[in-house]
Amino acid sequence: MAIPATSHSSAKESGIEDATPTRGRGFDRILLGWMGLMVLVQALRWAAGTPGDILAAGVEEGASRAESRVRGEVGDEVIRKAIRSQRETLPFWAVVTALGDFLVEPFSLAARAVAVATLFSGIAALSGRTPRYDLGLLESSKAQGFWVLGLAARLALAASLGRGEADVETSAALLLPPGRHPAALWLALRQVDLFAMAGWALMAHAAGRRGESPRWLAWTLCLLLAFLECAVRVAAALGMGGALRLSPLVE
Repeated sequence: MAIPATSHSSAKESGIEDATPTRGRGFDRILLGWMGLMVLVQALRWAAGTPGDILAAGVEEGASRAESRVRGEVGDEVIRKAIRSQRETLPFWAVVTALGDFLVEPFSLAARAVAVATLFSGIAALSGRTPRYDLGLLESSKAQGFWVLGLAARLALAASLGRGEADVETSAALLLPPGRHPAALWLALRQVDLFAMAGWALMAHAAGRRGESPRWLAWTLCLLLAFLECAVRVAAALGMGGALRLSPLVE
């Protein structure tokens, strides 16, 4: 009788019985890895001068429009002062953009993974299913690599084609014909990115496979979360773009 007990105790101590719970561990290393890669890719973007060029163009556009609006109404000295004031805002916008690229974007990977894992664990608990938060967080963390890959792909395409990053797209914005379009439409279509869609699809599929939610509900909820993130990003970009360019339109 003592032999089975010893065998059971040894198996428990070796972690065999705990194999299923430990499947979800290690998400922190994965998330930190993706966040580090995101910072690295962003650093390459800044080293290439892409954000600086975009900001400088926006500030110059704002200065030009400020000049056209007041010309003929005030003296030349006032106009020059307005243009100078507009150009002096460039360092401020550079800091704001850098904070977004090096802080907001990397931490958005973790926020997205935690939000998805928490949501589906809560649904599982409320519906009488078995919550698998650790495994859900692990799988959601792995999916964040698509966002990093998407940014790296755009940077690589821009470098290989010899074009600016703003002229390279992997999103539905490619469907827009050349010309002038409302900024909200352009920004919204930019959120419909091939790599982001793949990341959301992977998280929805994983949630259904874990049994925390019916597959149709998992896909619906991930679609709603993607739409919410899109709305937040579009609103933030419109606010910054409006303040920077003083215009609701983009070329």
